Amino acid sequence: VDHFPSFTVDILLDDATEGALHKEGHSVKILVTINKGYSRAKDQKPRAYLIGSIGVSGKTKWDVLDGVIRRLFKEYVFRVDPTTSLGLSSDCIASYCIGDLIRAHSLEVPELLPCGYLVGENNIITVNLKGVEENSLDSFVFDTLIPKPITQRYFNLLMEHRRIILSGPSGTGKTYLANRLAEYIITKSGRKKTEDAIATFNVDHKSSKDLRQYLANLAEQCSADNNGADLPVVIILDNLHHISSLSDIFNGFLNCKYNKCPYIIGTMNQGVSSSPNLELHHNFRWVLCANHTEPVKGFLGRYLRRKLIETEIEKNIRNNDLIKIIDWIPKTWHHLNSFLETHSSSDVTIGPRLFLPCPMDVDGSRVWFTDLWNYSLVPYLLEAVREGLQMYGKRAPWEDPSKWVADTYPWSSASLQHEWPSLLQLRPEDVGYEGYASAKEGTTSKHVPQTDTEGDPLMNMLMRLQEAANYSSAQSCDSDSTSHHDDILDSSLESTL
Repeated sequence: VDHFPSFTVDILLDDATEGALHKEGHSVKILVTINKGYSRAKDQKPRAYLIGSIGVSGKTKWDVLDGVIRRLFKEYVFRVDPTTSLGLSSDCIASYCIGDLIRAHSLEVPELLPCGYLVGENNIITVNLKGVEENSLDSFVFDTLIPKPITQRYFNLLMEHRRIILSGPSGTGKTYLANRLAEYIITKSGRKKTEDAIATFNVDHKSSKDLRQYLANLAEQCSADNNGADLPVVIILDNLHHISSLSDIFNGFLNCKYNKCPYIIGTMNQGVSSSPNLELHHNFRWVLCANHTEPVKGFLGRYLRRKLIETEIEKNIRNNDLIKIIDWIPKTWHHLNSFLETHSSSDVTIGPRLFLPCPMDVDGSRVWFTDLWNYSLVPYLLEAVREGLQMYGKRAPWEDPSKWVADTYPWSSASLQHEWPSLLQLRPEDVGYEGYASAKEGTTSKHVPQTDTEGDPLMNMLMRLQEAANYSSAQSCDSDSTSHHDDILDSSLESTL
């Protein structure tokens, strides 16, 4: 048994050699597919995740193939999540498809050996995980990268209380999670007509009246003597922080019969959750999606490792430099959030969404990070810290986070040519941190050249960005500061999650 880099296992058995593979064997990709159940997009293809590549010879037996696929899955989830393996094991595998054959433990051993089903161009084995049909969350966990114990808790809350609100800063995946939970519930409900099974209401500053009317009409329908066939199974209320008084919105609706009412999944930004208006009746349960706790805390690392593994399998090579970069990105994200919490609050911390598009190559990731830093992160950090200092005052010594970035920079200094723009720094005077001299010593690194702010077009552009941000915030006093921060982040990257 030879081992290829990164989850590729060659299982040429007996006297089969590499030459035999080319003559009579197959190089086979192993994909986990998430396809059963509800989907709003009729033409949406099943989500597929590449977990490995193996060699199947003409002599490979079924029990060996079963064992290799199970081991491959176990190694994959461990590498994606070295802490808990997402709470999954190889027992999550319900079956796998090879050619037109479905292979499950409960079925008899097929007449032909595996290679007999790999005909023509067919070189893919698709693995199906346990899901709704097996009354299992395994498929959901693998798809969303939310560890199983946390997923189980979310579903227990939702199934028991039927009404939850996902609360947390922008970019933490609340809308994504709401949609995934809703899809699972629709599939579990067995609803035949699925087009209108989910109703999504995107809340904005002007939609209070419309939402109140919609929920009032729904409450009447729930109370009427019908079987609920025309009602949605799940209602998603996105961005509830735009509503000044949620208790007014839900009056009347909260009293309708639970068993007839749709499930409600709301999302809202954490920044306003302390408002007395949001002390809802006991009917709702709150789920906090915070950057410093799971599942958000570890999501970025799990997501990037999944992307990295797929790249390694496709290219059949393991790049240690890229592994180091993928390990560094989540650490940088956590460092920036610590900086924001120190000088402002957890309400303005950055969600993982901004970092998800990191390219899976060394040079591309460096260019991507430089752009992200200079055009998205630094303007946001300056604005958030400036407002934090006005609100909370100085609570800690100043330390420019770009110094940490420079000191831990994962790309080689040799690769940073003069044509690449250097990383901007955050000066204390830029955020109104008077009394602290700009520490010129120790803020540069051999990796990241010192930025000469005098006449620097990037810094000039940054100053204009700040002026525009100040002007827009003065013009829109009715918007809360958290929403303003969301706009800055969202405008720099279209929602990935």
